[in-house]
This record gives sequence, C-alpha cells and structure tokens, in this order.
Amino acid sequence: MSAAEQAPSFPERPHPERKVRRELVIGAMLISTFMAAVEVTVISTAMPTIVAQLGGFSLFSWAFGAYLLTQAVATPLYGRLADSYGRKRVYLASAGLFLAGSLLCGYAWSMVSLILFRAIQGIGGGGLVPLATTIIGDVADPADRPRMMGYVSGIWGISAIVGPLLGAFFVNSLGWPFVFWVNLPIGLVAMAMIARFLHEPPRSGRHEPIDMPGASLLVVGIGAIMVALVQIESLTTGMLLGLVALGAGALGGFAWRERRVADPLLPAHLLHRPIILAANASALLCGGLLIGASAFLPTWVQGVVGGDALAAGVVVGVMTVSWTAASLTMSRILARLSFRPVAIIASIVLVAGAGGLATVRPGQNGLWLDLCCVAIGVGLGLNSLVFTVAVQSGAARADRGRATALFYFSRLIGQALGAAAFGGVLNRTLERAAGDSQDIVRDLVNTARRGALAPADLDRLVAILAQALDAVFLLGAIFAIGAFIVTLFVPRQARLGLEE
Repeated sequence: MSAAEQAPSFPERPHPERKVRRELVIGAMLISTFMAAVEVTVISTAMPTIVAQLGGFSLFSWAFGAYLLTQAVATPLYGRLADSYGRKRVYLASAGLFLAGSLLCGYAWSMVSLILFRAIQGIGGGGLVPLATTIIGDVADPADRPRMMGYVSGIWGISAIVGPLLGAFFVNSLGWPFVFWVNLPIGLVAMAMIARFLHEPPRSGRHEPIDMPGASLLVVGIGAIMVALVQIESLTTGMLLGLVALGAGALGGFAWRERRVADPLLPAHLLHRPIILAANASALLCGGLLIGASAFLPTWVQGVVGGDALAAGVVVGVMTVSWTAASLTMSRILARLSFRPVAIIASIVLVAGAGGLATVRPGQNGLWLDLCCVAIGVGLGLNSLVFTVAVQSGAARADRGRATALFYFSRLIGQALGAAAFGGVLNRTLERAAGDSQDIVRDLVNTARRGALAPADLDRLVAILAQALDAVFLLGAIFAIGAFIVTLFVPRQARLGLEE
C-alpha cells in the first residue's frame, strides 16, 4: 500500500469543517466506549433481580462468563477485519450485532436463553472498544493521542460510578429488560454519527482472507481453559485434565498455524517490538489485578468489616475515581515524557497499593483501605494510559487495528483468567477452613443472617473469610509485581505521543 493510501483521513491542519467532523467522530467513539464500559457495571446491579425472575442460580456466573469469553475471542478478529476492510464498515457491523444481542437479552425467558443472547452480545461487543480506540488514533494527531486516550480512560472510571446507579434505577422503575435496552438509543446515535462523519481513504487491492481455522483454534483453546477454571470445583480430575489438555493443544495449534499462514490473525511481527510486547504483558497482568480488586473488595467490606452495599460501592468508587483523575491529569503532559519512567512509576504505585491491600486486617482503620484503593486506582489508570498510547504510537497505521485489538484482547483474557484464579483461591481456602464456602459468605454478607449469629460464631466466620481474602489479595500483589517487572524490559529511548 502506498504512503498516500496509508495517510489518515484528516490532515494535521484540517479545514474548519473537517476539524468539526473529526471532533464529532471522536465524540461518537467516546459514546461507544461508554456504552461498552457501562455494560458490566449496569448488569451487575440487576443480576440478583434477573436471577430471581428467570431462575437458574447455578448458571449465574455464566451470564457474565459467556459475554466475557465471546468478547475476548472476537476482539482480535475485529482488529484483523478493520485493517483489511476498513474501520467504518467493521465498526458498524460490531455495534449492530451488539445492539441486536442487547435487544434479545431483554426478551430472555430463562437463564439459558439469557446466556445465549449474552454470547451474541459479546461477539458484537468485542469490537466496540478496540475499534473506537483505533479510530481515535487514526483521526487524532500523534501529539494529541495521550489527551484523547485520557478521555477514553476517564470514560471507564465514569461508567464504574454511573453503571450501578443506572442498574438500580431500571430495576426499581422500568424493569430489568431496560438494563439491556438502554444500549439501543446510545448505540444508534454513535452508529449514525460514524456513518455520517467518518470518511476513510479509498482502499485498493484484494482483501486478504480471514484465518477462520486459526480463529476456531483460539476460541476452543481459550474457551476450554476458561471452563476448567470457572467450573474447577464441580469437575472430576479426569474432566479437568481433559479440558486443560484440550485448551493447551488448541492454543499450541493456533501458535503453530499463525507462523505458517500468509496473513495471520495476530501477526508475530507485532510482538517483536518490545513496547507492544510489554504493553500486552502489562494488560494481561493489570486486567487480572483489576478484576481481583473490584470483585473481592466488596466482599471484604460487607463480609469482614460488616458494611452495607453502599459502603462497598464507596470503596470501589475510590479506586475508579482515582483511576480517572490520574489518567486525565497525566494525559495533558504525557506527550512530553519518556515511556519507561512513567511506566515504572505507575507500576511502583500499583505494587504499593496491592501490597498494602495484602496487609489489611479485620478491625483496621478504614483509611488504610481507602489509601490502598487510591494507589491501585492511580497505578492501573496510568498503566492503562501509557501502554494504550504506546500501542497507538508503536504500530503503523496498517497494523494499528490488530495491535489495538491485541492489547484489549490481552486485558480481557487477564480479567477472565484472573476472575477464575481469584475465585478459585477464595473457594479452596474457604473449603479447607470450613467446608462450606457458600454458607460463610451468605451468612456474613446478609445483614439479617449476620445479626442472628452468636458473637463467638461471628468472630470465627469473620476470621475464616478474612484469611481467605488475604490469600486473594496476596495473589493480587503478585500480579502487581509482575506488572512492575514488565516495565523493566521496555526501551529507554521510547517516547509517547509520537509516531515511531
């Protein structure tokens, strides 16, 4: 492809009309990012009500897992399609499929049907955030990318606060289907803006075929391992080993095939660049730590400390607000800084927060927990910002879609595997200590049950749950140390916000 064909749609000094058009495109992508980011938080508030109406509590986790799995495996496919067929068409297809899944979820009549529709929603959702980030990277000047990515990161923090409130409002007023249907007007507005205002350069030459056999191997490999992790407590040893072997074999086959096809799904040359390799390794580890902190901090607040759901939400809110504030502040000066020092400082802060969380004890001053959450939020926010911009600046435009998709794919896989790993640690620790993990958590989190416990029984159960959560937080600290080690292997001369 010629240099002219690879040029961005908008010149560095655009005509006023084109500048307005560019800003509208960026606005549409921020709207799309909000829609994708708020999805998990708005659903989490409504899920108890949904389960009460649809039944199937044993399948509860798969209402989240099906969405996360299909989203993860679809993400690299969208990156490949966007580089081959153009961002506009692929984004519209992704958003349309996501909205179709959202519409169907509101009409679910059982937990099985909801899981199926969530899987469809996840297939569409796999392209929303990476394509939005890619389109913003295309239309924004290199020096403006840190500021733009700061807005994207800020959207995630805002959604973490707004999502639960929206979920509670819909459940208590219009009904739980509107938790899914709220996506429809938001998504249609974003799609209309992109259809009208995003103008891409013409593409010439034939479209390279998508490696569907490779994609199938990727789906089987990741899916089998996720099933093994999520269902580890209910599987026999033979079934567990079989799933792990199937997953490892499929992923090995995927890696073997990727090295031999003419146009692979995830080109190996992307991972040969130290910055992109470090970005994906960091995304994997930080994704796991993020899900560990956000999913299990509420259990500590409600089960160990004895706080209510609002108190748990405030603690998680401290982390998300810190994430947003750090990202927005750093985005204004990031283009003038070198990559390595910022990444190292962010990882040190992250290690301090995660390490502090691993030392928290029952009866400790709540200020310590808040400080740990602030440090974790700042560390995760800065890591996300600097590595997102690094990927945007470190890949040529022809590869930017796949590079961005690979980055988000790594984060999603980190979240999925992290959730399973942290949950497995918690369940196994509780089982060894008491033999009935569900009764312990239920008795301590439910206010009425907690109040009915004798003081001696309450102290004993709190100590057991605290010990189990200590193991979870210790694993989180290990993830943070891994993220710090990753930053030590990035180039010293790399700078952010500039094309390489």
